[in-house]
Amino acid sequence: MNANNQSMPKVALDEVDFQILRRLDENGDIDVDELSEELDVSTSTIYYRMENYREKDIVKGEIAQLDPQKLGLELTAITEINADYDGPGYEEVAEKIAGLSGVQRVFFMLGEMSFYVLSRVRDHEHLQKLMEEIIQTEGVDNSTTNIVLRTFKDEDRLLVNYDDEDLERIFGDQRQPAND
Repeated sequence: MNANNQSMPKVALDEVDFQILRRLDENGDIDVDELSEELDVSTSTIYYRMENYREKDIVKGEIAQLDPQKLGLELTAITEINADYDGPGYEEVAEKIAGLSGVQRVFFMLGEMSFYVLSRVRDHEHLQKLMEEIIQTEGVDNSTTNIVLRTFKDEDRLLVNYDDEDLERIFGDQRQPAND
């Protein structure tokens, strides 16, 4: 398994950490001066903590959220794949599938399916080409693809998916009183 998927020890967060992370998750960015005033901590504390989050890989990259449909990626496809590991192992199969044009997410699964793949493609022709490439991938036995007709929720941000009660359950025992 790749190092990014290994379980990491939980990080101790205080109330200031939690509020900074929540604001970053909600908006993708924060007004440090405004947040400093709101939380009654120095701007240098906020900058220091944000740098610390990056060093600990809690916060990764700075990615703008793009609208796939406005960019001409009209179809979202969900593909379930059964793989045979007599040849390449699951990591090699996953890497090959992940490298195909249009593939956005690849999940290795327990259960009936080996992989779950989410793709965004231009049109039916692009989807057909992608499906042929998946089927021809060494180690893939068969696949089933479904096309999304309408998306009701497609959210990459993490904390915005939880209500305050669940966030308290998740982070409550980790959150400490602020030191600043």
